[in-house]
Amino acid sequence: MGSVRFDATGSARRGCVFLRRAFQVVLRCVLAAALGAIAPVATAADEPRTLRVVTDDNYPPFLFRDQEGAVQGYLEDWWALWSRKTGIPVKLEAMKWDEAQRRVLAGEADVIDMIFRTAPREPLYEFTEPYADLPVAIWHHASIAGVRSVQTLMGFRVGVQSGDACIDELRARGVTELVHYPDYTALIMAARRQEVVVFCIDERPAGFYFHRLGVEEVFRKGFTLYTGQFHRAVRKGETATLALVRRGAQSIDAREDTDLRDKWFGVPVDLGRVARYGGALAAAVLVVAAMLLAWNLALRRRVEARTRDLTRALDDLKATTRSLEESRESLKATLAAIPDLLFEMDAEGTYLAAYASREDLLAAPRQDLVGQRVREVLPAPAAETVLEAIGAGLDAGSDYGRTIVLELDGPHWFELSVTRKAGTHGRPATAMVLSRDVTARRVAERRIGELRGASLEAERDRVFRTLFDASPVAMAYVRGERIESANAQCASLFGLTLDRVHSLTVWWHLAYPDALERTAAQQDWEVAIRETGSGDGTFRLRERRVRCADGRRLDLMVAGRRLDDGIIVSFVDVSALKRAEVALREAKQAAESANAAKSGFLANMSHEIRTPLAGIIGMAHLIRRSGLASEQAARLAKLESAADHLLEILNAILDLSKIEAGKVEIEAKPLAVESVVANVVSMIEGAAREKGLAVDSRIGPMPEGLVGDETRLQQALLNYANNAVKFTERGRIDFRVDVVERRDERVLLRFDVRDTGIGIAPEARDRLFESFAQADSSTTRRFGGTGLGLAINRRLAALMGGEVGVESTPGAGSRFWFTARLAIDASRHEDSSAVPTGDALQRLRERHAGRPVLVAEDNDINLEVARAILEDAHLAVHAARDGEEAVRMALAGNPGIILMDMQMPRMDGLEATRAIRAAQPGGAPIIAMTANAFSEDRARCLEAGMVDFIAKPVDPDALYALVLRWLDRDGEGG
Repeated sequence: MGSVRFDATGSARRGCVFLRRAFQVVLRCVLAAALGAIAPVATAADEPRTLRVVTDDNYPPFLFRDQEGAVQGYLEDWWALWSRKTGIPVKLEAMKWDEAQRRVLAGEADVIDMIFRTAPREPLYEFTEPYADLPVAIWHHASIAGVRSVQTLMGFRVGVQSGDACIDELRARGVTELVHYPDYTALIMAARRQEVVVFCIDERPAGFYFHRLGVEEVFRKGFTLYTGQFHRAVRKGETATLALVRRGAQSIDAREDTDLRDKWFGVPVDLGRVARYGGALAAAVLVVAAMLLAWNLALRRRVEARTRDLTRALDDLKATTRSLEESRESLKATLAAIPDLLFEMDAEGTYLAAYASREDLLAAPRQDLVGQRVREVLPAPAAETVLEAIGAGLDAGSDYGRTIVLELDGPHWFELSVTRKAGTHGRPATAMVLSRDVTARRVAERRIGELRGASLEAERDRVFRTLFDASPVAMAYVRGERIESANAQCASLFGLTLDRVHSLTVWWHLAYPDALERTAAQQDWEVAIRETGSGDGTFRLRERRVRCADGRRLDLMVAGRRLDDGIIVSFVDVSALKRAEVALREAKQAAESANAAKSGFLANMSHEIRTPLAGIIGMAHLIRRSGLASEQAARLAKLESAADHLLEILNAILDLSKIEAGKVEIEAKPLAVESVVANVVSMIEGAAREKGLAVDSRIGPMPEGLVGDETRLQQALLNYANNAVKFTERGRIDFRVDVVERRDERVLLRFDVRDTGIGIAPEARDRLFESFAQADSSTTRRFGGTGLGLAINRRLAALMGGEVGVESTPGAGSRFWFTARLAIDASRHEDSSAVPTGDALQRLRERHAGRPVLVAEDNDINLEVARAILEDAHLAVHAARDGEEAVRMALAGNPGIILMDMQMPRMDGLEATRAIRAAQPGGAPIIAMTANAFSEDRARCLEAGMVDFIAKPVDPDALYALVLRWLDRDGEGG
């Protein structure tokens, strides 16, 4: 009776399903017609675009891959329906879960599906409403028990899928010892190997994978960790895309979604509908009951017949079993008879079974192999080869020819053959790996390889010829007087083929038509051949100029190396390089000409500026000597200050120009560092005293016999000192000199000038030592200056083998320094015969009063100044207005000394000096007193016969000292 009721209920349920299906078909037709009419309207406003959707390929029945790797599941159908509803194409991609999340966050996909909404994900995504509740469970290996709560997980390493939401949940509950796997399959197989014994997988896909992998009896459910909800999400801020997804979801009605869920999740029994159809079923039950009674009688007869059939089938099965046992024994005997090794292995390289007639060829005992992974048994190179063979075999169905080598009783080579064994009952496919010992064959192959050496030599020659012809460098092989071969590049370069140029005799006449050039080239070739006979077999690089077949002239670099009994000669065309060298040389000459023109211009400008400036300074000196009222004296001081400043600018420009032109030579004369510092201190002491500044100097221990350019050291130190006075309102200025290093007969000195002035801003320091650069270059700057002093210091320091630098703090002061490398020569001493300038005037009056002095000067003002200065020393001054007059007066009279200007009308000072020296070789000393201030001007003066040089504007004290020195040397006046 119970069975009757069961059948009736089943029939009723099938009837309900039939009626419901019919109703659904009608409803779908109506909805399809309606949606077909309105769908174009819904999407007409928006131009269609492809929506990129990514999700997990690892979550049945929502989405998963079948045995062939094809994607299927509820979401595949749902997004296809969404696309039909919206008219927007959808590209659904299934992948590893963490890769899906990375793509959305990187902007490589628009939507991610099947994502739980968690706190760590809130800042990253915008979520739709949930559409499924998913219990998430903790599972454990059957070998352990007691996993019932989160607290029981403490101390375990918990396996998780990378990117899964349960990671956030576990960490939030204090479980942090997590092991990540790329997908559920890898996680379950790792748990099967007991790499982890506790793991987290959502309940719905867990049963699917447990059955598919054949591990239903291996794992137990511990507890439900939590229940999550599936959402669809977009990257944070992509609200327009989120709204689009929601609109499309709303266009799918509940019935369509229910059909999809019934298709993939199964159809539940609807008892309510059964009750509604109860009346109709009641009559059907009575009819069916009668029918079943009759059917039951018939069924009994059929069962008796079927029992007889089953008995016969059982007998057949027993016979088949016996045959199967015989086949198994036959297979076992066959495996024992063959010498090869056979293994069954999974995709991760785990040994599932092993068959071997010779266990001495196994890397480990057979009973120890099963369950181990290949990386645990074989050396790393062999293990990697086996895994590559397994992967290729599982992908393509088979793989052959890979070889591994193992060290057993010596090296053994094994050749691998892999075929794929299909999985059954949802289990994954495995690989059958046949390993054949080919050691004997490898030994034979090695012997054969040795026998092939001769043929390989021939092949090498062929390859060499191929490379020779393909070389981009022109090459020829010469043996004796014969050109054995030449490559294509050689023929292209010279326009000559080997059939035309087959010997050196022909080559010499074609490449060198001129007999002298040909003879020189032949002799050089003989030298080159001799060079290859020693050393490394090469001859040195040679530069040759040859003629080509079309008459072109080429400049070549020729190199050669001996090969067997011949020489390989290579030719590199450097004609373009030679042309570039000529152009560079011409450009250099043009630059030198421009530099000479610049120097000439500066010399002329120097003379033209210095001449009137000398008059200004000289006249100021004369006016001051005549006596002035205090107001006039003050104004005259300002005039003198302006003139001195102008002279300082002129000197700085000339110094910089001479340094850049390479016309400054550093002298090597004995010097005393103490004197250099003392002179600079004396020069700034007056200005420092007027501002109330203290000046101090400290000089460290100096070696004896220093040799260098005292003038340039003093100039550089004075440039720093003047700046220190200029930019310091209160405080002090300190000079320091120290030895930085000493090597052999060289010493490096550092000169420091420190002040307590205004300091320099960091952004201004880098440009301080550039030409015309100043720390304050604004139109409102307080301090004047050309900005050349520091640039000159940098160049002077470089000329003396040193460097410059600055350290400064705004408002606290600065430290400027330069270094100079000086020589040490103990045999040379400082010249102490110089006369202090302050005593020269008095000595002139005492020793040389009335001595005649000839002044050759065409400028009236400068002549008047010179006359007044010299007459103040009680000298008798005679004036010549040009060179011719100077020659006549010098030869007619007997001057004690001649002061000669360089530029004068009718005859310049140089020509006049030569004329005087030609007539009176031992006559009065001639001193240049000129506005030409370049070093080459000094050299020209000395070459013409002058004995010394003083530049305009003339400093009276310096002029007195110079005249005194030469009058004393003349032997008169003591």
